[in-house]
Parts: sequence; C-alpha cells; structure tokens
Amino acid sequence: MMAYLRLTEDGSDGGLNLPRPRRRLRGTISLRLTSMIDMFTILLVFLLKSFSAEGEIMTVARDLRLPESTAQKPPQTASIIAITQDWILLDGNRIITTREVLEGKGAIVRPLQEELIRLRKLTEGIAQISRGLEFTGNVVIQGDKTIPFEVLRKIMYTCGSVGYNNMLLAVTRKE
Repeated sequence: MMAYLRLTEDGSDGGLNLPRPRRRLRGTISLRLTSMIDMFTILLVFLLKSFSAEGEIMTVARDLRLPESTAQKPPQTASIIAITQDWILLDGNRIITTREVLEGKGAIVRPLQEELIRLRKLTEGIAQISRGLEFTGNVVIQGDKTIPFEVLRKIMYTCGSVGYNNMLLAVTRKE
C-alpha cells in the first residue's frame, strides 16, 4: 500500500499527523570521564610496575666488561670507581690512567686519594646540614674482567686509607 502526502496551501499535512524528520540537537556533549580515568590509572600502574627496579640503576662505562657472578645483593647508593683498560674514573670523572697506577710505586694512588678525601669532606658537610644522613664509607668498584689484580689491590687500599671501607664490587648477574 502506497501513501502520498498531500499538503494543503497553508503547509499542513491535512490532519494526517505523520511523523516529521527530526533535526539533530545542537548542544554540548558530556563525556563520561570515570572509565577514561580508570583506563589511565591502569596504564600508569602498568608502566610504573614495568619500569621499577630494585636499588639504584648503575651505568657501566662503554669499554668496561664486568665479571659475571651469581650474587643476589642489589646495588646500593654510593660513589662509583670504574677501572677500565685505559682510565680510573671516579663518578664518571677521569682521575688517572690505568698504566700509571700499574707502573706507580707504593700502594696508594695519590690522585684518587685526593679526590676521595674531597668527596668525603663534601659528604660529611652535607650530612651535618641535613641531620638525617651520615658518611657510610660505601664505594662501588666496577673493574673490567681483564685488569691486573695489582691495579685493583691499589685502588682498594687507597679507598680503605681514606675511610671508604665498605667496598662493593659490581658484577653482572649470571642467569
């Protein structure tokens, strides 16, 4: 059955009361933020969980290959002495060449000792101001696998002479 709409001269539909096409309402659209906030919270927790690590993340010098170990103790916050094939570094700053340490007489490495004394005084000064910190004597030694033991012994003796008696050797974890 077909129906035709006949409009009268006044524009009405002649009393048929047919539904008219609806116009879209122009107004504001309200967003439901609850589910969006839930989604962002879940993403944030996921990212924090995936990027968390125990202890302090320690950077290793480019030309340094650490020995492997099955030790489970995580790294601690401390100054880092890196012993590469070419240089002895204290917190990333070049102190003396490895060759000079190996060829030097005596058990103490003077340039390293001077820097460690300066660092200890700085740490103790900060500890006096902040009242919650104290000098712990922690130092992390990163030594290349192939360095001579004599170099490592001199570095350790120098650290002990300044009061850095808690020496931690950095290694890579063996899987």
